[in-house]
Amino acid sequence: MKKRNSTPIDLKRFWIVGFLLFSASLLFAAPEQNSFTEEQRAYWAFQPISSPKVPKVRGKDWVRNPIDAFVLKGIENQSLTPANEADRRTLIRRASLDLLGLPPTPETVDAFINDPAPNTYEKLIDQLLESQRYGERYARHWLDLVRYADTDGFKADVLRPYAWRYRDYVIESLNSDKSYAQFVQEQIAGDELYPNNDDAKKATGYLRLWPYEDNQPDMTRHWEATLDDIADISGDVFLGMSMKCARCHDHKFDAITQKDYFRFRAFFSAMSPWEDIHLGGEKAEQTYRKELSNWETMTLDIRSEMDPLKLGPLSKEKSLAKAKLPTYMKEILDKAERTPYEEQLTRFANKLIDSRAEGKFKMQFAEEEKIRWTALEKELRAFNSYKPERELVAAVRDIGRIAPESYFESKQGREPIEPGYLSILDPKDASIVSLENVSDSTGQRATLALWLTDGENPLSVRVIVNRLWQWHFGTGIVDSSNDFGVLGGEPTHPELLDWLSRKFVEEDWSLKSMHRLIMTSATYRQSSIPQDIQSVQNVDPENRMLSWMPARRMDAEQLRDSLLSVSGEIDTTMGGPAVKEENSPRRSIYVLNKRNKEMTMMNTFDTPDLHNSCSLRDVTTTPIQALALLNGEWTVERAKQFADQILINKVASIESRINTAYLTALGRGPTEDDIIDALNFFETLEPESEAYRTAWIDFCHVLMNTNEFVYSN
Repeated sequence: MKKRNSTPIDLKRFWIVGFLLFSASLLFAAPEQNSFTEEQRAYWAFQPISSPKVPKVRGKDWVRNPIDAFVLKGIENQSLTPANEADRRTLIRRASLDLLGLPPTPETVDAFINDPAPNTYEKLIDQLLESQRYGERYARHWLDLVRYADTDGFKADVLRPYAWRYRDYVIESLNSDKSYAQFVQEQIAGDELYPNNDDAKKATGYLRLWPYEDNQPDMTRHWEATLDDIADISGDVFLGMSMKCARCHDHKFDAITQKDYFRFRAFFSAMSPWEDIHLGGEKAEQTYRKELSNWETMTLDIRSEMDPLKLGPLSKEKSLAKAKLPTYMKEILDKAERTPYEEQLTRFANKLIDSRAEGKFKMQFAEEEKIRWTALEKELRAFNSYKPERELVAAVRDIGRIAPESYFESKQGREPIEPGYLSILDPKDASIVSLENVSDSTGQRATLALWLTDGENPLSVRVIVNRLWQWHFGTGIVDSSNDFGVLGGEPTHPELLDWLSRKFVEEDWSLKSMHRLIMTSATYRQSSIPQDIQSVQNVDPENRMLSWMPARRMDAEQLRDSLLSVSGEIDTTMGGPAVKEENSPRRSIYVLNKRNKEMTMMNTFDTPDLHNSCSLRDVTTTPIQALALLNGEWTVERAKQFADQILINKVASIESRINTAYLTALGRGPTEDDIIDALNFFETLEPESEAYRTAWIDFCHVLMNTNEFVYSN
């Protein structure tokens, strides 16, 4: 029998597979810069924002404002009917949880229900928007996007002592209805565009939110990863374009070249983290220096002994830390003159060296030196009340007027590049603005910030308007709000998206104006029950045309804050450093955001990964969630406090107490069946006995576990 030769078959397979891979690369590879296809140029997200006319619809009596006409057009095209308007109790609970993240109080519900004025609902929305709780609620959405955290991440996950100032800046900006254009400009380039403004100093904390590995000795690798992270997040947040795929090659699907990625990244190439930026201006600085001088005089003798004791050990630890750096970095540190890029790496390296030395210098002490040092520290602490503290911020500045050179690794080798936008929108290098009030900055980030806040920018305006829509309805007009590319979703109502975008710019980029417009629409006021469930299931089961208001489960912060609210414990103190314990009665926005998260009640309910931008949280249903609400010690304690609030009125009838419990937890009174069930539950118990209190705890705990409590519609 002739032996079979397998070589020709293997070669045939090799050539077939090779041909298919080559064909796929031609099919999916993005074109070279400036040679995009007509299909790519015609893609909806890159088109100028249009000025669509409000459509004519048959059911015009349903329309309350232009939003409804655009939505109703889609509903009528599907031969559907919008849902009835929700009742007042539903509307006030929905609006309160939406804008404040808290349920309405019984008193607020009663006032709203009994107000006969025709504009009662509109007044409610205005009142909610004026509440300081609004900024705390909507800041959470923004902090998810920019992956805000109070810690560095990586193994050590070190606390960032001044990160909270950025969080408070976001809350204050939203409460004051700061123009979104200014809000963006301050975060991207506050130090360049508003150099003497405290808000702007806090705002550039956005550029300090990257995960930081404090023991990474390769400074080049560290800084390159940092720039990549900032570019990736900024593309997601402000452009709604997932750009990181273009870091290594032209994007396989979207019209983003690899060179575009590095052009965009180059806008940030001159910045460097700065640790000594303080608030309050020159007057505050003068006061600080005067008080510091007084403290130095008081402590001169103590410090005169401590300084020489520390000098040698600290110097030795710095030398040891420096010795662990790569050779190239040690050579840079030894240079008398450095390039801007080398200066950036030096600042990173010195931060690592100083941090390690400060943490370890005591290890160099002899035993008697340790004892003396401890005694001197105790003496020095006695003067702590006299030592002033600056209001410091974690912020950035440019390394100087000359930016480090930026490069792009092309097929021809390393190619220098200048900052620029997506070439499908503008292929030219960016014209860097001239800064009038800043002498030591490049103006690169200011240029990007002004481009992002140009009212004609087809991406940045649509992106924020789409986010606002998502935050109210659960899903954006484009359901992939961080990805307007071809792998993302297409707009369900493209004309509405453009109409809202135009309106937003006309309203001076006011977020509150858009909230008011959306929430006073008939679309937002709909019931969560469709008119014809069977027709909806056949035609639009995902409710893309919004013929009813989507039912939404509370997110982690809403749920925790609502439990604290109904139990009467919530602490509404605003601002300041994060509280480390979730058991605190402070609002959830002020609870420490750790990158290396522990399993807490909030994290059980789908808080996001703090290493990446989160545009839409997962909504899972797990046994752990049910156990956290039913058996969790923290939740049971809230039920105890809730019950004690109900029982505090010793003369109230049991029916009155039941009514109060329902109003507090669910925003409505009990039905007749609810009252009968509750009375049967309590009937065998002696009033005011311990067993009676235990039953009330169980009763309140049940209310906290109902779907009606956990869902906002």
